[in-house]
Amino acid sequence: MKRLIKLVVLLIISLSVIFIYNQTNNSSYTITSIGDKLSLGYNSYGIKEYSYIDFIKEEYEKEKDKVNINQEYSSTDQTIKNTLNIMKNTPNIKKVLSDSNLLIITLGYNDLLVSISMEEEMSPSKLNKILEEINKNYQELITEIKKYYHNNIVVVGYYSPNINDYYKEKGIQELNKILQNNQNIIYIDTNNLLKDREKYFQNPKSYYPNHYAYDSIAQKIIRKTLENKENI
Repeated sequence: MKRLIKLVVLLIISLSVIFIYNQTNNSSYTITSIGDKLSLGYNSYGIKEYSYIDFIKEEYEKEKDKVNINQEYSSTDQTIKNTLNIMKNTPNIKKVLSDSNLLIITLGYNDLLVSISMEEEMSPSKLNKILEEINKNYQELITEIKKYYHNNIVVVGYYSPNINDYYKEKGIQELNKILQNNQNIIYIDTNNLLKDREKYFQNPKSYYPNHYAYDSIAQKIIRKTLENKENI
């Protein structure tokens, strides 16, 4: 009889723990975005609107009681290098990461363009040197993040700027290869996703897309993260 009581008590405790975990898990969900202007949802006319983070939040709110977005470490001029410095010198970011359920990174475009702009005359060798530095910082950043964050890391790639500039076009192609080349991340290919420029870009002279593009990126992120969960 005593053994039966112990088993019943143990069962009740186990069910209580599962119930509390599920309630906590379903009640609050935190999405952390570390990114640049693209991650903040700027449109073709330089106006901040809905980003793919906002569209993702809308979808998650259908299942979760509360969805939080943390964009504390996103800014229009954010870079991989800046973020790596923050990781090494700002303790708070480590708690932000450990408290996150989903991390979305959109970095590298500023690193590339700023470095190119600092060169008086570009050359293939100079571009390779720039990309080598970006790769070094990127791989180190992902390694640092993994020390404090153990869920999905989504990395959003970049698309062609649609300008007649060999080094920027080539730079983005190579940048995407760098961003994709890490086994700890889920890579989002936007270059193929947003090929229909008439649909996704209102202003052909701007790098930034319209709300259809941001929604499409969001849906791809959601689909890829779900696929990743199924394959675990």
